[in-house]
Amino acid sequence: MTEPAITREIFDRLRLSTARTPEVLTELCRDYLMEARLTIEQLRGAVAAQDAGMLRDRAHYLKGSSMMIGAGALSHCCATLEQMGRNSEMNTAGAMLEQTISALQAVEAALAQELGTAVLRP
Repeated sequence: MTEPAITREIFDRLRLSTARTPEVLTELCRDYLMEARLTIEQLRGAVAAQDAGMLRDRAHYLKGSSMMIGAGALSHCCATLEQMGRNSEMNTAGAMLEQTISALQAVEAALAQELGTAVLRP
């Protein structure tokens, strides 16, 4: 069984904590997606430049923020990229980055379903 794009329990806790002002959850998720997209571009640059330190750093950053909103599959992809950077395993980082991008796209779709397409706009 594959892991859902968004872990229901974690996302529901986030929703509950913003229940009085639901627009805050949408704003939080919109900001997360904007940062995630930027970080993906930085990861692309790290892979292209064969920069293991940058790969490790940016993957670690995205891993943490993804865990906070419940994007477990994306977080796991980032953990793998982080380890690849730590071990300077750059030869397969490109393929893992593609999986990470697919995981982010699944998160975007899940958040749009939960919160509406406004979450996708900057």
